[in-house]
Amino acid sequence: MQPFETVREQLLKAGIAAGAVNRYVVELREHLADLTGRERGNGADARDAETRARTIMGSDAQLVQAMLDRDPPRALSVKAPWAVFGVLPVVAIIVVSWAVAATMMRVMMPVSRLLPGQMPDGYQSLITAATVLTGYVVGPLLAALCIATALRQRLASAWVWTGLALIALFSGLFSFHAPSNAGDMYRATSLVTANGHVDGAATLALIAVRAGVLFVLAALAWRALRARQAGMA
Repeated sequence: MQPFETVREQLLKAGIAAGAVNRYVVELREHLADLTGRERGNGADARDAETRARTIMGSDAQLVQAMLDRDPPRALSVKAPWAVFGVLPVVAIIVVSWAVAATMMRVMMPVSRLLPGQMPDGYQSLITAATVLTGYVVGPLLAALCIATALRQRLASAWVWTGLALIALFSGLFSFHAPSNAGDMYRATSLVTANGHVDGAATLALIAVRAGVLFVLAALAWRALRARQAGMA
């Protein structure tokens, strides 16, 4: 284990922003190297020189307190977890989904009278890309960012689970869909239509399945990575 990892862990758990903690640990390691070099110059061997240098710097608890006395910045995920894990992912899903749908409606104007299966290959590829992006990329990517943020800051907040649940739900609710029947429209939501009307039961089933799958996979990843991080601490 590299020097001052215990200091890093304690500061992260205290809610200090990871960037500030990383810079502090780098400063400590550089100072340790300077002190060690000075002790070597005084005739100590490598092991004794590092031991003496480490003693001069103080205990881990003292170094942690020294950082806290600087009034360092706290992580946004600690100060406002409701925003980081709740509001931001939901807004991102809605904005991306509607932006993709609006863009696709403009792009498809020259072939708007045709169903996807009747369109040239280029348009069909665009539809597939938009569907995959909004339905299978945005949600998992946001879930991964949510987990990465929590791991980086050593969080165990219920807001992480809330964030994963919201991401799964809204990922199931919002995704780009091209019309599959005459009279249907391009849309940003996961609506199932039959004979020109929304099929409520089928729509709820689709949303539940998509949200359930993403949430289970994200939850398993979160638990496994958190356990691994705890084992390495």
